[in-house]
Amino acid sequence: MSLLIESKPFGQIEIDDRQIIVFPGGLFGFEKFSRFALIEESPNSVFKWLQCLEDKNLAFIVIQPELFTSSYVPIIPPSELKSLKLTKIEDALIMVIVSIPGEDPDLMTANLQGPILINKKDLVGGQFISRDETHPVRKLILDNKKTPERV
Repeated sequence: MSLLIESKPFGQIEIDDRQIIVFPGGLFGFEKFSRFALIEESPNSVFKWLQCLEDKNLAFIVIQPELFTSSYVPIIPPSELKSLKLTKIEDALIMVIVSIPGEDPDLMTANLQGPILINKKDLVGGQFISRDETHPVRKLILDNKKTPERV
């Protein structure tokens, strides 16, 4: 079934209801918002938009971490995975939020410390803190010699 929504990047668009993900606890800093749509920018883009359905001005650019970094597996306790009805992390769609600085898009980073996990079957998601201390908050996406501000 399709649904017409207002989105920050694309204006009014039609989405399939299978693109809607419920985040019972919201996302970090945005806990009061629980319904988002995962929208592809274009078929060839590695980036997607996580568009809030309750506030058209709230949207995040996200990417699957395996598209720019190797062997990323966040450490999430089984008790937290259970909140998404998951028994192992391999069953989740893992996305990370992208930050693009206005002064130099080549310095775009992804937050590997706060991954978003989505149960692909039940379309329920959550944002978690990876217990792997080597996962940075700002990991460069593009492989270049510039370094972003450290956190």
